[in-house]
Amino acid sequence: MGQNRRYGSDVTDRTVNEFLIRPAPISLTAREIGAEPTEVAEVETPIPVLAWVRFPETAIHVEARAIAWTDRAVWVEFALRDGSTRRAWVWASAVDRTGAAG
Repeated sequence: MGQNRRYGSDVTDRTVNEFLIRPAPISLTAREIGAEPTEVAEVETPIPVLAWVRFPETAIHVEARAIAWTDRAVWVEFALRDGSTRRAWVWASAVDRTGAAG
């Protein structure tokens, strides 16, 4: 009888995440960010983080880089598997530093 075998499977969390999302994250509004442009702290060297990023279809947990922040929000940048880069403002509580070298 035949056997059920999988060859070359690419079913990883990252692959599933990219299947579930469209390439346009939902970013916080200026009012939600809650800061004037002069109150946004930008970094020279991005900080590695794990962040929850919302898309219309779902929220995903991604490896990202914090590139700016305010008291209540963080601007994160992350790459998709196709090599494209996305940026979104997310709530500060949705971000954790990873401690990894950038």
